[in-house]
Amino acid sequence: MSNQETSNAEALERMIARSEITAILQRYANMAVENADFAGMARLFTDDGTFILLDGTAVPVTEIEKIVAGHEATWIRHHLTTIQIDFTSETTATADSYYIAFTDLAQPDHWGRWRDTLRREPDGRWMLTSKQPLVEGFHPEGWIGTVLYPAMQAQG
Repeated sequence: MSNQETSNAEALERMIARSEITAILQRYANMAVENADFAGMARLFTDDGTFILLDGTAVPVTEIEKIVAGHEATWIRHHLTTIQIDFTSETTATADSYYIAFTDLAQPDHWGRWRDTLRREPDGRWMLTSKQPLVEGFHPEGWIGTVLYPAMQAQG
């Protein structure tokens, strides 16, 4: 195989990987709604995956529902905008995605970034190894300002 053919094959492999990673991020956003399927969301992660709560606490993905602190929004939709994927090795990548969340209380309710790490598993699937939502701003009368943040503060 020539260098050009190798280069083209590698470029094609990266394009496919970007597409697969983007699909995982979009699937997560699609599942991050009211009455969320947290078990389904956890299946997007590796078995050793972690979810980093808004206070910086890392929890196993089996505890991903702690993100809402027992206070799910009545109606919520997350919209991804810009997604930057960087490959850190042949089998690992990071993704930095901007999101905007709309709820029944405010449109937009909150916005920020999702910082993700991913790993390609032996079967070829890309999976999340960690997800860290960062809130860069929020509507003071929205769900995050009137429900989630106060609930988190009350829990200590």
